[in-house]
Amino acid sequence: MPRYLLLRAGQTVLVMWLVATTTFFLFRVLPGDPAAITLGVDASKESRAAIRHEMGLDRPLFEQYLTWLGRLLRGDLGVAYAQGRQPVLDLLGGPLLRTLELAVIATVLAIVISIPLAKASAVRPGSVVDQVSRALAIVGFSLPSFWLGILLLLLFSQALGWFPAGGYVPFAESPIGYIRSVTLPAVAVSVILAGIFIRFLRASMLEALGQDYIRTAQAKGVTERRVSYQHALRNALLPFVTVVGMQFGLLVGGLVVVEQVFNWPGIGLLMVQAILSRSYDLVQGAVLITALSFVVVNTLVDISYRVIDPRITHA
Repeated sequence: MPRYLLLRAGQTVLVMWLVATTTFFLFRVLPGDPAAITLGVDASKESRAAIRHEMGLDRPLFEQYLTWLGRLLRGDLGVAYAQGRQPVLDLLGGPLLRTLELAVIATVLAIVISIPLAKASAVRPGSVVDQVSRALAIVGFSLPSFWLGILLLLLFSQALGWFPAGGYVPFAESPIGYIRSVTLPAVAVSVILAGIFIRFLRASMLEALGQDYIRTAQAKGVTERRVSYQHALRNALLPFVTVVGMQFGLLVGGLVVVEQVFNWPGIGLLMVQAILSRSYDLVQGAVLITALSFVVVNTLVDISYRVIDPRITHA
């Protein structure tokens, strides 16, 4: 295990360097002048030149890269000039936590929905539960979460008025307000996730139920409940954990449109605002944090394999 963790740490450093370098050069070639956007169209040439010098944009590109990389190694992600010259790290903390909140709640809801439905669907193929589960799986693979979010807003916010049209209420400020603000975006994401989870878990359970050891257990008189839960479901959880981990990692950076629809102040909404304002350091910081979250989640998924099945070892 220590050797495996060292290997993953080295891979993480390499991935983060590639992401950082790609992001840096990609945003340097995009059209738009950050100095002009920061100061406004009416700013004088002298003012623009001064802010470009302060940002370091008047230096050669490779020199800019080395300077930025050196700051990054010291833990300095830079300053967001278009956001009032605030440090990037200060701007990323709150939105990242709110995105993680939404991702965790949606993933937990999806797991709670998918495991019993997938299990019942695999044990009773062709039943009503199986038909409902397969329909939900089709929805999960075909329906965009933001489109479902718009439908939920139209019905439960605009028509019925049960939930707010968007925004975020901290739990410490109002627990009820927090629950009302997080419900619709969490449901919009969790329904789509549940469809994906059901499809994979159902297929894994059907494969497990067809194995020889399952038929042997059934021939020995082991109860159906014990066969389905203790044997089939446990073996089906390995690929399921992989899917859950990958989807959760993708959610951290993939909630951009959902956050726009519900005006959820997460990392995705912040990233869009940073791109529109050409705030290079803020965009690069948001991308790095998102990539790091994805890598960490996948590492935790690999480690969790040993908890589910102790026979698995890492070289």
